[in-house]
Amino acid sequence: MTQMLQEADELRRNGKYEQARELYQQIVADQPDEPMGWWGLAHVLMNQGDFELAGEYFQRAAKIAPNHQRILYDWAMLHTMLGEYDAARPLFEKVVAIDPSSKEGAEAQKQLTYY
Repeated sequence: MTQMLQEADELRRNGKYEQARELYQQIVADQPDEPMGWWGLAHVLMNQGDFELAGEYFQRAAKIAPNHQRILYDWAMLHTMLGEYDAARPLFEKVVAIDPSSKEGAEAQKQLTYY
């Protein structure tokens, strides 16, 4: 599964969203408890303009991995991008609470200065 996830991530990073989407969908169908499959699928959907479903998939990933800073941070950034600041703030705060010295923690602290 790791190799398939890496391949999907590479396709997503290279803008091949439809191919990445197919792989992520296969990953989450085979392993519904794989948070990074849901996270990657959320990113693809965001890039394809399906923000509502992307939010649902970030939420699903966060439910599986509730202390995964990257998942929480990216979900908060989706809310920020949509102007949903009241939804973003507690996610950024949680990222900071988990580990303020991590890359995500520092990024979340910076985002919180805008509120």
